[in-house]
Amino acid sequence: MRRSKTLLAGAAAAAALLVSGCSAGQIAETAEKVASVPGASGDITTDDGILSIRNAVVVYDGTEGYKAGGNAPLDVRIFNDTQRDVTVTVTVNSEDAGSVSLSGGEEEEQTPSPAPSESASASPSASASPSGSASPSASASPSASPSPTATPARPASIEIPAGEFVVLTEAAGEYLRVVDLAQPLTPGRSVRITFDFGAGRTKELAVPVGIPLSPAARESAEVSEEEH
Repeated sequence: MRRSKTLLAGAAAAAALLVSGCSAGQIAETAEKVASVPGASGDITTDDGILSIRNAVVVYDGTEGYKAGGNAPLDVRIFNDTQRDVTVTVTVNSEDAGSVSLSGGEEEEQTPSPAPSESASASPSASASPSGSASPSASASPSASPSPTATPARPASIEIPAGEFVVLTEAAGEYLRVVDLAQPLTPGRSVRITFDFGAGRTKELAVPVGIPLSPAARESAEVSEEEH
């Protein structure tokens, strides 16, 4: 009886060592997970809630990206989980680009120009000459139609009511656009964007170039008869 108790105690101790040995040095599965959205995100904690920027990316535009001096649209979502309305102003680091503008929306729609109209006033006048020949004259005066004028870029300042959010994407209608890039912006690079909510509440994020939604088409490899 005493021997059986000793064996049971030894088995329990071995099991405890085995469990501790299995857990030692193990890495939790969640520690290796990578966010499914590659965009930049950040939070600002206030006395009455949280201001959040989510999934900010430069819209993917192919493997060559954007050229220096060009413009690049952004995709970003901004949440105002506080009890007061806020106005967020978006700027870019001067070493990366010239400015950030707000594009799209009803205010940027161009005014359609009227269809060209031609008012041809024909005034034939027959004046009898001594030789008896008539000299009719017709004059047409077409009126030039005014050309549409493009609406200037708006400052990147967005009002967000308390407890609401905004989605700034081309598909949503309004979006942010980085203007006058200082250098080429290709996949793997980023621009430094600052979100200023006022009262010293700012957040700077390195906004990366997004990834394509679908893989690029693969070119078929041609094999010569000699290689075959």
